[in-house]
Amino acid sequence: MLMLNSMVAGIVAEYNPFHNGHAYLIQEARKAGATHIVAVMSGNFVQRGEPACMPKVVRANAAIAAGADLVLELPLPYAMATAERFAFGAISLLVSLGCVNMLAFGSECGNLKLLEEAAKAVSSPYCHTYTRHLLESGIPYAQARQEAVSLLYGPKIAEVLSDPNNILGVEYLRQLSQLPENSIRPFTIERQGPSHDSPDQQEGLSSASRLRELLAQEDFEQWEPLVPEASMRIYQSAIQSGLAPFSLSRLENAVLAVLRRMEKTEFASLPDVSEEGLSNRLYDAVRQATSLEELYTLTKTKRYPLSRIRRLVWSAFLGVPSQLMQLSPPYIRVLSFNKKGAEILSLASQSAQLPLSHSLARLEALEECKPFTTLEARATDLYSLGLPSVPPCGTDYTQKISLR
Repeated sequence: MLMLNSMVAGIVAEYNPFHNGHAYLIQEARKAGATHIVAVMSGNFVQRGEPACMPKVVRANAAIAAGADLVLELPLPYAMATAERFAFGAISLLVSLGCVNMLAFGSECGNLKLLEEAAKAVSSPYCHTYTRHLLESGIPYAQARQEAVSLLYGPKIAEVLSDPNNILGVEYLRQLSQLPENSIRPFTIERQGPSHDSPDQQEGLSSASRLRELLAQEDFEQWEPLVPEASMRIYQSAIQSGLAPFSLSRLENAVLAVLRRMEKTEFASLPDVSEEGLSNRLYDAVRQATSLEELYTLTKTKRYPLSRIRRLVWSAFLGVPSQLMQLSPPYIRVLSFNKKGAEILSLASQSAQLPLSHSLARLEALEECKPFTTLEARATDLYSLGLPSVPPCGTDYTQKISLR
């Protein structure tokens, strides 16, 4: 059981894959006083709009092996959404757990005060109004918001919104301020190593995108120094068992087949489609493209960035109902934990404000959870088609958790 002087830190992550930079954040959170670490992690599909490089259970176990104590699943409608909805889903789960004291995250600036000022700026109704005005010129939302902040609050605060981890940090802070009855204090560290999506690596640190490239090339000689040894053992075991890595080539034609069967009205009802021009553009591109890369190229524009297009494509394939993104998470699902994680769960069994379980089947028995659990199980069944050894349907219902 957690003692009175215990401190539970929450981390929002994708661990796609877990690497030394992630381990560094956990270490720094512990130095700041955290005795227990709980991570909310994307499942088999991630925020950039693509399948994860390894199944969620493998990635969760790798995180537990290298320093996390409890890993919870971020439901698909939030995991593959805008930064705002991604943060809303994750922070909602941490608050609903009822025992989290700290939110730890990395940022390019490493300056909590500056991030808080940026969060207040983008939450301003004046910023919202001016952003909408700028959108009429055809520029992307992120650019419009940054320009609005620069005009209203100055370039120093606007510059914070130039970097991806800063942007997520700002959204985490916004959600913390908006969600009632929580005493979670934020804590940030400056992101170490190469920048987001950089192909470089330095002193044992690499971007996750570089690691995914090495994984696709099966270059484990370069991979090994960049991930914790304990995580590497989890990855190697999964690869040897045919559970990883995910390969898009195994699933690409299936995605294109589903999209070719869709009508215009179905594209118009996808999550995050607010303009008729975008749904028509995607429909037309589907009828021309012979690969996903070609589909992305035909659809994206200055106004519609690649990440948004990818999320739309995969949401269409998976059948993600747009209305689920507007709801709050209805449950807390456990993916992996260790002995300290069991202590968190013991406390959360008394403090949690949502149903808490590792079993998707048990959660599905609750009416308010079923739309989410059904979607999650279907997404896992489809994702599994991209693995070296394809399992039958239903593995999300039968997955066992062993105390690590």
